[in-house]
Amino acid sequence: MRDVAGQAGVSLQTVSNYVNGRFNLMSVETRERVGRELDRLGYWPNAAARSLRAKRTMTLGFLVLDEGARFLADPMTDLIIAGIGDVARDHGYSLLIQAARPDPDDADRLFSPLLEDRVDGAFMFLSGAPSVRRRAIRRVDELGFSFVVFEQAPAGVPVVSVTAENRAGARQLTEHLLASGHRRIAFISTRTPWPMVEERLRGYREALSAAGVAAPELEVTDGVWDPANGARMAERLLELPDPPTALMCGNDLLALGALQAARIRGLRVPDDVAVTGFNDFEFAQFADPPLTTVRVPGYELGRLGAERLIARLGGDDPPPGGARVTLPVTLQLRGSA
Repeated sequence: MRDVAGQAGVSLQTVSNYVNGRFNLMSVETRERVGRELDRLGYWPNAAARSLRAKRTMTLGFLVLDEGARFLADPMTDLIIAGIGDVARDHGYSLLIQAARPDPDDADRLFSPLLEDRVDGAFMFLSGAPSVRRRAIRRVDELGFSFVVFEQAPAGVPVVSVTAENRAGARQLTEHLLASGHRRIAFISTRTPWPMVEERLRGYREALSAAGVAAPELEVTDGVWDPANGARMAERLLELPDPPTALMCGNDLLALGALQAARIRGLRVPDDVAVTGFNDFEFAQFADPPLTTVRVPGYELGRLGAERLIARLGGDDPPPGGARVTLPVTLQLRGSA
């Protein structure tokens, strides 16, 4: 820590404050400088250095990187937390939620519950650039905690990753649209990358490429996960001189907005333009028309992640080199496409 303090030009106490998550005691510029030196010098407290915890806390951390102001109102986040919460309750654990924004200036806030020994293990639900997500995952691994990530973990990190077949589901959905005669198929998503949506985009591109109809100009990423942003992106696409005949949305919330945008323009769904979602949130079947989408088992992802983490905390050996658990998704064909 003395080396970090010297290189960063701060006191040893400031480095200690950073390592223990007391970011309110320093400026943003100082926090960034200390963080850079910690990374450059490869310093981070390991499991042995933090092994003097007197007892288990019986608390699990849910660490989420999300730029959304209402991130806890997101239906997929809610489903995953519900699955975790049910298992945690049955095993006598509490759940602590720690959030940060997915940028380097804020992401270090994510680790406070670990640095302060307030949790026994953690779940990671991360958005942001892949480099930011990888850094966060490696940092928790370096701290020596057992944890589960809801995406594929970086190579060499001994952690369980729990995911769904997003790529295969998107490919199947795109193939359904192609089989229905569509060739101008748009993809709508948000500006902040999410690993599950990155996989959906890959599946979409693979299906279009196999059919020889790739159209990168029809990929629009902007805003956050809400119907208003879906409507704006759909309007932009529908105003093109050669508009798409199908709007494939990154989730069902965006699809609700796309349905409204089509309706306002006097377009019939699915006769004039098809609209699809992803996730199969509870409201999807009640949309007008009912939404064609892909069911992602969010609640089951949370339950499985919690079962794996609690088993690890109970003494199960970590999987060598990590392990990936992937749950199937289901195409739900309804009236919108």
